[in-house]
Amino acid sequence: MQWAVERGLVRGGEAEAYWRQVGLGEVSARAYPYADAAVGHLLTCWIGWTACVERYFDEPAAPPPGELLTLAESLVSMGATPRVRHPLAAALVDLWRDSGSLMPAHWRRHLAVNLADYVNACAAESQDHVSDLRQMGAEEFFAQRRLTVGSYVYCDLVELSVGFAVPDSLYRSPVFTRMRQVWNDLTSLVNDLASVPKELAAGDMLHNLVLLTHHRDAIPLAQAALQVATHIEDLAKTFIALEGQLETEADRQGLAAAEREGVGRCIEAMEAFIAGEQRWHELSSRYAQAGEPSATHDSKGL
Repeated sequence: MQWAVERGLVRGGEAEAYWRQVGLGEVSARAYPYADAAVGHLLTCWIGWTACVERYFDEPAAPPPGELLTLAESLVSMGATPRVRHPLAAALVDLWRDSGSLMPAHWRRHLAVNLADYVNACAAESQDHVSDLRQMGAEEFFAQRRLTVGSYVYCDLVELSVGFAVPDSLYRSPVFTRMRQVWNDLTSLVNDLASVPKELAAGDMLHNLVLLTHHRDAIPLAQAALQVATHIEDLAKTFIALEGQLETEADRQGLAAAEREGVGRCIEAMEAFIAGEQRWHELSSRYAQAGEPSATHDSKGL
């Protein structure tokens, strides 16, 4: 987390101590085990940045994030990078430069779109204080969560971690689009099972499918958790089935042997991410704590 401290993203001894205890370096090492040391450090910085974005939008008094939204949209348009002052926006400029220099243009386009979707969804969600739990079904939950959780960004970073960009035509194919969606849901639900105590203590019933199901359907918490665990198993089976369909699509598109090998490494890394995330949850004290510092960074001037 030293990178975030140096850039003013995390301020105050309590906040610094909290994030160091979380151990974002270990999170990154488990989530992206195939990255070399230099890329691994860069990925740790990405994870730290998204953690700070999440905390920013959790602040009830956070001002409209104009600079960050403008920057994200400029990345999508591939226009000139605007001048920014706020630490979150300035840090994203650094991350974009350092990551983009390692990957091809089509990968940068994919990441830019997913970054813009992520920050815009977080901004919209932070203004939503009237959602009716009784009206939110599973599909609505996933439609919102797929964007706000940041997993599409993390999925693009899987490619960075193995040094290979999935060919654009395959990336945009229906089967790989579905694989990324299933992977997104898997990472979200693994997190939901682990974070129940923390979010239950905070009274947050909207951002955890276990608690949402428990509250909406008026069923015991253990039963809701079992339903989510069963859904995780079903998603895992779907992902494995889609791997075979992706091989067929690669054949149809006539991918070269080297490209197919690279795609295989990406899929293996996607699976490793989920396994690493689950293992980190098992070992970490992150979600055993009922609370965390709210003032993790300066929330003014964005």
